[in-house]
Amino acid sequence: MNKKIDPFTRTPGIAGKAYIDNGIADEIIENFRSDDSAKYVYKITGLRGSGKSVEYSKVIRTLKEDKGWLVYPLSSSGDAVSTLISKLSMEKFINSKNITTAVSSSTSAKGNIAVVSGEESINVSRSYTENEHFYSEEATLTKMITIANEKKYKVLVGIDDISKTPEMVRLLSMIGSMQLEGLQIYLIVTGLSENIEDFSSEKNLTFFKRADSREIKGLNKFDIAYMYEKLLGIDSEEARRIESVSGEYAYAYQVLGSLYFSKKDDETLDDLIPDYERILFKDSYDLIWQSLTDGEKEVVRCLYKTKDGKAEDIKSQMKNAASYPVFRNRLINKHLVDGDSRGRLKIRLPRFDKFIEIWGDD
Repeated sequence: MNKKIDPFTRTPGIAGKAYIDNGIADEIIENFRSDDSAKYVYKITGLRGSGKSVEYSKVIRTLKEDKGWLVYPLSSSGDAVSTLISKLSMEKFINSKNITTAVSSSTSAKGNIAVVSGEESINVSRSYTENEHFYSEEATLTKMITIANEKKYKVLVGIDDISKTPEMVRLLSMIGSMQLEGLQIYLIVTGLSENIEDFSSEKNLTFFKRADSREIKGLNKFDIAYMYEKLLGIDSEEARRIESVSGEYAYAYQVLGSLYFSKKDDETLDDLIPDYERILFKDSYDLIWQSLTDGEKEVVRCLYKTKDGKAEDIKSQMKNAASYPVFRNRLINKHLVDGDSRGRLKIRLPRFDKFIEIWGDD
């Protein structure tokens, strides 16, 4: 391995050589490709920095290379419907709805035509343009997808980090309608659970609410240790030490791997911790913390005041213990807290206790 090239990355959606496969992207690709599968929509959820965009990107890139697919990643902001129509209109087999026909002829013009003086030969050209406002965007999009399907193409629409906007509701509604018509249009989105659940209040998006959802949890600790050993050229014991600091959090795995790769020969793992914490706090934890409500923040603070996250100990620290179940469920739904152990809560982020200690009152 070339020691000059860092195999780790902090760029969203890119994992590079350090990619650890959790099987989610492969499952989606297999179902989308299969004619026997009835799964047309997938939602990838998880904590910020958990690797949602990486799995999404793998699906997008893989199917883009497949000759039987037309793949259109769209921005979560802006007019997604118009953008999708524009992208489809660029395909060679799609005829633009604006049709211009030039008709040329040679004729003799006398002086009785005001714009022509004398007698000479001229060319007459006329353009016939179909009324652009005759068809709605939904009708246009449906026709385009129908043509694509007739040409034996499946169409995949992708939206990374989705959030509810009027334009996005309109796009999802159209996709649901086309799927009901039997058209082969597929959808993959990523997003925080609360952002995806915002769409649940829309009555015409039942298909989206009921679609398959895959949550990205922590990386496998054995995979992390193996990749550290392989990519950093260290022994298994040192790899295990680094893995224990990463907390199985995807972004932390990449950050710590990159710092270790670039460290000086006389630096140790402990020497990297200040930079490690600074990057995590600035790039990830501050955004996560600011997204929590006051009640959710109180539960997190109280959790860290306990020794082992027992529910009873957390409630004893709270101003209103009766509100604990509500905020507990919200924190679990936001993927910040692990509630798998009965009667206990555990924060999924490494060094988050240090963040709360310093910045928890903000």
